[in-house]
Amino acid sequence: MIKNIFYELLRWSLRLHGIFHVGHVYSDFVVGNWFGVAIGSYIILVELLSSFLIPNEHVHFRLMKSEVHEKCEDND
Repeated sequence: MIKNIFYELLRWSLRLHGIFHVGHVYSDFVVGNWFGVAIGSYIILVELLSSFLIPNEHVHFRLMKSEVHEKCEDND
């Protein structure tokens, strides 16, 4: 239950933070800072997409390559 609440809080925090970047992109657009517009737009895209695509899979973090699967067969 706590894990589900944490994931929902994380998802909504990413969305809200992405929306705050819209103000930065707008101000960069007004002053003509095109590099800032590009970086800010990229950040918005990544944060909004990641907030919707946070996996429901189980992730094992390894040194070289992480394993991702839906159900965990390990008893760790």
